[in-house]
Amino acid sequence: MITAAATDPVRKLALADALAWEAARLTDIAVGRRDAAALLWSCEPALVAPSKMAKLPGFARACAQAADAGWPVHLRATGGDLVPQGPDIVNLTLLFRGPQGAASTLESAYKRLTAPIREALSQAGISSCHGSVAGAFCDGRFNITVMGRKFAGTAQRWRPMAGEMAVQTHAMMLIRTPDENTITTLNRFYLDCRIKRVIHASAHVGLHDLVQLDDKEAIQHRFLRMIADRAHLWSAPRLS
Repeated sequence: MITAAATDPVRKLALADALAWEAARLTDIAVGRRDAAALLWSCEPALVAPSKMAKLPGFARACAQAADAGWPVHLRATGGDLVPQGPDIVNLTLLFRGPQGAASTLESAYKRLTAPIREALSQAGISSCHGSVAGAFCDGRFNITVMGRKFAGTAQRWRPMAGEMAVQTHAMMLIRTPDENTITTLNRFYLDCRIKRVIHASAHVGLHDLVQLDDKEAIQHRFLRMIADRAHLWSAPRLS
C-alpha cells in the first residue's frame, strides 16, 4: 500500500493558493521569465465560477447560500462555467507559450492538455474521447468522456506577450463520481442566479467507478503519477 506523502504526485493546496500559483506562472511566461509550468493539484471543497458570473442577478445570494452549505465560492479568470472542487477532484494546470493568431491553436492547446490524461486512461484499460455531455456541469466539446459520461472538464486562458501568447490550460478530473450533495449545491447556485440549467449526477463518472479491481487506490496513484510525469517532461525548470 502506498501511504507516504512524499510519493503523492498530487500537491494538496488551498484553492486560493492554487489560483494564485496559476496567475503567477502565467505572468512569468508572459514576461519571459519561463517557458512552461505544470501542476497537478487538489484542494478543499469549494465552488469555482468564471468572473463573468459575478455580474448575474442573484450571484451574491448564491455565494452566501453556498458558503453556508460548506461550499465557499472563488472566481477564476479562465472561461467555462461553475464547477465544484474538493478532495475527490484532481486538477491539471499546464501553462506554456503559444503562437499568435493561428485559428487552430485553441484546439491544439486542448489536445496538449488532455493528451497525458487520455494516455493514462488508456494505460489503465479505459477508452476515452472528447465530447460534450448533456446534463454535465461546465459542459464543453473538449470534455474527456468515458462511455458517454464526463470524466474531465477543460478550460483555457490566453494572454498576449511579445510576438506570442502565454497560454493557461486547466483540466479537472473526477476521481469519484459527484454525489447528490454536490449536484444539489450546483443546481441551487444556478437557481439563485436565475439560470435555467439542471446538472445530473448520471452525466458524470469518476475513476473509481471505471476500475473493477479491489486496489483502486494503487490504480489511482499509478494513473496520477503517469499524468504528472508526462506533464512535467516539457515543463522546465521543475516546479518551485
